[in-house]
Amino acid sequence: MTTQQTFTDPSAEALAEAAKAGDELRIRKLVADGANPNAQGARGLPLLQWAMLNQSRRGFEALLAAGADPTRGDAGGTTAMHLAAQADSPYWLETLLARGVSPDTPNTITQATPLMAALMAERAENADRLLKAGAKVDLADRQGDTALHVAAQINEAGRVLQLLDAGANPTRKNAQGVTFQRYLFMTKDSVLGADVRRQRDAVKTWLQQHGVALEGAH
Repeated sequence: MTTQQTFTDPSAEALAEAAKAGDELRIRKLVADGANPNAQGARGLPLLQWAMLNQSRRGFEALLAAGADPTRGDAGGTTAMHLAAQADSPYWLETLLARGVSPDTPNTITQATPLMAALMAERAENADRLLKAGAKVDLADRQGDTALHVAAQINEAGRVLQLLDAGANPTRKNAQGVTFQRYLFMTKDSVLGADVRRQRDAVKTWLQQHGVALEGAH
């Protein structure tokens, strides 16, 4: 969509164009004249996410400096932190974390964390950045899923083990009343590749060593 299609308010459209172009001086002037750096366009898209989607780093930083809120969600609840966690470039996430934005910023609708977003997008390095920044591993979304559930759902046994070592609660149940084990051990060992079997075996060993009963592990 074009800028005009996305932002129908004239002042928001002008700010969006400036952000897309990375025109820091114009952004400052427009905001000083009353333009809202937190204006939202089609599908609730905030200007900050607009700059990110247009790969405008200068526009992104200028909007942040002008007061754009990286915890504001679009129509689906996705915040700039979640978009950054899903990105293939570390720039967005590193910039927001350096500014002190919480690594646990919730999706404004689902309550999913940026860590969950990084896992779902298979951005392993961003997941590591969030963990290093102190992301809480036991926060749950509205379905009761934690990062451990998400890692198990995408069959990332190695990540499951990392989260367990980081303090994730292996007995935490979601809204369906199941722990991460239900998802991780759904597939029989006999149909898995050697590497995946080894990773799952490491999870089983961890659970046994910590006195956690195995649930349906084959």
